[in-house]
Amino acid sequence: MPSKGKYVAGRQVSRWDAESDIVDIQYRHFDKTASSGLADFFSGKKGNALKVLLLVVFFFTGLIIGYIIRRNIHEKYIAPKPDPSPVPVSPIYQDYDPAIRKLLQDDLQDVVNIDDHIKTWTESIGLSAVGSTLKVVMGTHDMWQYFPLDGLTWTNYSVLLSYPFLQSPNRTSITLQQRNGTVLWNANFSFSSEHPEQMPFNAYSPEASVKGKLVFANFGRKTDFSTLDKLNVSVNNSILLIKYGKIHPANKVKHAEESGALGVVLYPDPLDYANNNTEAVYPSTWWLPGWAIHSHHVRYTLMGDPQSPGYPSLDGVYHQPYPKENCLGCPRIPVQSVSYNDARTLVRSMVGSSVPDDWIGGLGVSYKTGPGHSNDRLVNMTVIRNLVQRKISNLVAEIKGKYEEDRYIIIGAHIDSWNRGGVDSASGYAVLWELLRTFSFHTKKGYRPRRTLKFALWDASKYGHVGSFEWVQEMEKEIGLGAIAYINLDTVVRGNYTFFAESSPLLFDVIHKAASTVKCSDPDYQDMSVLERWNQTYRDPENPLQPKIEALQGDSDHSPFYYYLGVPSFSPAYMYNPKKYPNLPNYPAYNTLEDTKDYLTNFTDRNNYTLHIKVTQIVADAILRLSDSAVIPYSIQNIADMLANGKNIVKLLNSSHVSSDFLFSEIDNFSKHARLLQTELTHLDKDKLNEEVLYEINDKLIQLPRIFIVSAGLPNFTQYRNMLIAPHPENLYQTQVFPGIVWGYNNGQLSGDWSDMQIQQSSLAVAIRQASRNLQSILTVLHSLQ
Repeated sequence: MPSKGKYVAGRQVSRWDAESDIVDIQYRHFDKTASSGLADFFSGKKGNALKVLLLVVFFFTGLIIGYIIRRNIHEKYIAPKPDPSPVPVSPIYQDYDPAIRKLLQDDLQDVVNIDDHIKTWTESIGLSAVGSTLKVVMGTHDMWQYFPLDGLTWTNYSVLLSYPFLQSPNRTSITLQQRNGTVLWNANFSFSSEHPEQMPFNAYSPEASVKGKLVFANFGRKTDFSTLDKLNVSVNNSILLIKYGKIHPANKVKHAEESGALGVVLYPDPLDYANNNTEAVYPSTWWLPGWAIHSHHVRYTLMGDPQSPGYPSLDGVYHQPYPKENCLGCPRIPVQSVSYNDARTLVRSMVGSSVPDDWIGGLGVSYKTGPGHSNDRLVNMTVIRNLVQRKISNLVAEIKGKYEEDRYIIIGAHIDSWNRGGVDSASGYAVLWELLRTFSFHTKKGYRPRRTLKFALWDASKYGHVGSFEWVQEMEKEIGLGAIAYINLDTVVRGNYTFFAESSPLLFDVIHKAASTVKCSDPDYQDMSVLERWNQTYRDPENPLQPKIEALQGDSDHSPFYYYLGVPSFSPAYMYNPKKYPNLPNYPAYNTLEDTKDYLTNFTDRNNYTLHIKVTQIVADAILRLSDSAVIPYSIQNIADMLANGKNIVKLLNSSHVSSDFLFSEIDNFSKHARLLQTELTHLDKDKLNEEVLYEINDKLIQLPRIFIVSAGLPNFTQYRNMLIAPHPENLYQTQVFPGIVWGYNNGQLSGDWSDMQIQQSSLAVAIRQASRNLQSILTVLHSLQ
């Protein structure tokens, strides 16, 4: 075929192939030969233009025809009939299994293991960041390495700690002196013949020496200072003698400092700590002997390391200089504890008014207010403390979840003590160890929890939960999103009268159900579960069908989880009868050298560690419910009950200056949705769930308590961020519902400006509104399954 330039005759040519307007196109006609006239008509430039015009006409004609055909097809389209058979839903992968619970609980009865753990811990005195505690951490780490774990992390933090090191000749002392300086009496700080070298101390007390008249201030509460004021007793420039009990020691010292006191001497009154019988005491009974002296920290702003507030105290971070001046939340006046034998000497010769009847203790002498003693004697108080930056160590073991690896149940106990620590902290240490051993062993055998488990040992808990707070600050972004619950194992066998629990409301049902799975330890009630016996011994007066669960106090390792991050938490224990001994804040030997292994086995858990086993089994079931339940088993209705309680508090506080209508409306709306959701979850048909829907529901449930966390912290108490509840500002052992509103009310009472209360009410109302939407979104998902 002849070639014409770069083109081939008879080949179709596009306009992109042409280099000129002259293109030779050969037409082939199989039926007849085209006339030359038609060819001439389409030849030349004019012909080309006509051809282009015809192409355009054909193109648009095609579009019109296509549109008409398409329209007609749509008008006549008949939708297919839906398939009447339901779309199959894949079953949920894993749910709480009573058979697994029984398997775990049966494995948690090893008395030899528990005895060994407690023996190991009580062999030495466990001050943080010194040799004995570090030795236990290292030994535990070495043993846990042999467990089938998915992770084991040892983290150090460099924090400011306070120590009672002896520094002769200027050692800590409390003396009675004549005006001329003659010493008439010295307090005895060798509080047992077994450890005369161990000084009792109050951590974070400043180093100081003061002299003044003594004033008796009962328990050091605000009301006690008001009573002294009514009796015209001057506290200013005096040294105060204050009983342990009723409120946290740090609050006692803070109240004293605010009242102008020079220093504080703390003591345990025998009415409370010896059952008013100083003859029947340890070692023949569990009551506190006259020589024993308590140690306790007195720092009232508990936000981790005092020199690095707001961020974890890792190596390399900035630490504020001049620790004595920049010790966050530390008192400015010296504090020292004495025994009740020495307190008797101090009180015996005091002058002043007779104290109110409910101030009289068990010292067996006349209680006077002061100020001062007969013959114008003065108290001279010298406190020596070392503030030292030391490395503390947290140990965290991990068992990864099979299906929800990014969601966590955290179980923690502290590893430090200021004494032998038979109850505090060996009991919690032993329970944690056994739980980790059992869960990890059965993981190796084929079981794996649905969600991730983290088992933690915290250091420096006795200094105001420093170790746990530092870890929370470091891990906030991770655990803040995925933590479902924190379980705190602190002094888990502090008595043998009843099971006992402190908890955030969302976990009430988990605790009740877990306690129902374990048989009662009392031989006279073998047919009962722990729950049934607990309901007899510690019934909730507002709900007689259930035992009472107390609110979480503010000075333990659950505090940063619950009050700072909003992670639901609970703390289980066996307890003495708190109704019989209302002034006893803890078991008598708490924070003294008498807290030994013998004390534990002779008085708090006398039957071969039975109570340790019961607590361990209850906690194991609680862990299993939280880790394996397809739907996270939160008690939504209990949040509504807390809001109703807060509503009643606001009604009592309310003044004509502040309207609470918006807040009350949001509380009522939330309560309505909470009741509906609780009913839906109770009767939920899990066969209709799949993993995608389940994840969405659980994600909303985890978000619920976080809604009430305010990132800037509560006003004047930035270490707490939970708008619903926080430790009481005047007592870390108690809680305050709606703390921001109460703070705003108190400000309004003092200043007449009610804007703070209005702001706090508005902030909480908006958070409750968001929480209501959260519940509505869960209800919408559940209704879509029907």
